[in-house]
Parts: sequence; C-alpha cells; structure tokens
Amino acid sequence: MEIPKLNLKEFLMENKGYRVLKRCVDTTIIQLSTGEILKILDDVLLKRISDTGYNLETRLKETPKLKQFSKFALPSRMFENEDIVKAYTMPYIPGVDFTDYYESIFDLVGYANIHSQIEDNIKDGNNLGIVFPDLCTTENIRVTADGKLFFIDYDGLQIKEMPAVGFSDFLGTPEEVLVNKYFDCKSNLFTKELDIKSAIFLYFVDVFGINLGTVNRINPVNGRKISLDYIFSIINLEDMDIQHKVWKLFQPTIPNEFLGDDIYKLAEKYKLVMPCSDIKIKKLIKR
Repeated sequence: MEIPKLNLKEFLMENKGYRVLKRCVDTTIIQLSTGEILKILDDVLLKRISDTGYNLETRLKETPKLKQFSKFALPSRMFENEDIVKAYTMPYIPGVDFTDYYESIFDLVGYANIHSQIEDNIKDGNNLGIVFPDLCTTENIRVTADGKLFFIDYDGLQIKEMPAVGFSDFLGTPEEVLVNKYFDCKSNLFTKELDIKSAIFLYFVDVFGINLGTVNRINPVNGRKISLDYIFSIINLEDMDIQHKVWKLFQPTIPNEFLGDDIYKLAEKYKLVMPCSDIKIKKLIKR
C-alpha cells in the first residue's frame, strides 16, 4: 500500500488548527491539531535531494517497505505543491530532543540504557538497508519520558541505493569521512561503518564532553597533535576494550565495532564527575 499523496495548500486550508514549532535553515516544522508533525522542505534542500538522483517523492515511496522499523517516526503522508512533493507528515514523539537530554548526563548506567537503544536502532536500520549519516545531529533523536528512544529525520537517510544528501560535520572533514572505509565513491553511498563511528562519537561527546573528531589534529594550546592516548588520559579512561574499539575507528581497513555491553561494564567500575576547572570535561573515577 502506497503512502498517500495530498495537496499541501488544500491540506493546510482544511487543517487551520496548527502551530509552527520551528523554522530551521531549510525546513519548517509544524504541529497539526491531531498532534502529528508536518515537515516542509525548502526549494534548496529539495534540489539537493533531487541532485542525488532520487527526489523526495521517490524516497517517501520507500516508506511502506520500512514499516517494521518501529523506533523511527516514519512518514504517513506526502504533500505536493505545484506538482512537486515537498512535505510529509510523521507521528509526534513526545519527549525531548537528545540535544537537551545528554547535557545533564552523570548516571553512566542510565545513559548506557539510552546508548544501547541507539546502537540497536542503528542495527535494525542497517538490516533494512538504511544508513544514518546525519545521526550526530542530535535533534534527529527523541527521548520519551519513560526513556525510550526514536529517530525522526527520514529525509536525511541513505535508503538502500538512494544516497544521503550529506553527513554530520561532527564526524570530521570530507577528507576524513569520504574515505574507502566510510564511503563508496563508485555508488556514492556511505558504508555501515559510518554508523558505528557516529554511535561511538556520540557516546564520547554525551558522556565526557569530548569530540573524537579532534584526534590527529593540532592542539592550538601547545601546538602538538592530539592523540587517542591523550584523550583517554584526560578523562581517566582505562578500559582497554573501549580504548581498542575507539582505536579501530581511525584504522583505514579494520572494521569498526559497537561499544555494546562494554558501556555497562564501564558503568559498574566507574562514576562520572565534573572536574573543578574551566575545561568542562567529565572524568571517570573508580567506584
């Protein structure tokens, strides 16, 4: 059964009880009186999507094949204006953006439950041929009041042979991301390895306030190259299993590995503290 296609102007005229939640650089987010979310893409973003060879309408038509992906706010209807599909509705996920959620993290066990869901969602999506290049844009993740996690950015996905529009620059520069391990230049498709990199990068920035993207770059304070060993030392991370999994991210041919149960083992050994300094980096201390 195909996703329904409606006229955008007519729909908004018939559903006047809506409110604009957010105006972003390239999208407008509207909440309808039913609670649903209507996402309207601007012409620039629509062109970027079409330039991949698969326009928004083509991407939305893939939705029914992904219906078993229960932890994603999948589109329910598409909307056209002047014969161009430029908007879609999706369920509203009550809760908070992940951006607001992770700033107050100090409970390693509680966060492990959340991060485990991130990894599980990625695995479920990968099994359906989905890659999440923009996952580290954390407002694409929602956390409900009871601690359940959902992904919401459908138009940012790479779906099967349909390339994504781009990737989160949090993961690095194009020279660091568009390499063989993470990107197939022949198909213009990202590999699943990128999703594992995203998950581990998220863990380190959420828990420790550390951006792993700085590894191998020059520290402007002392002029030295930032190493993984230096990163591990400033947060007091002694867990060799996690260190090895992070190390794999920076190897050109060695496959990546999810953090998995190691995050629970870490939570059993350590507590998280904010050191008294101007550097807002959380550190591990032994229990």
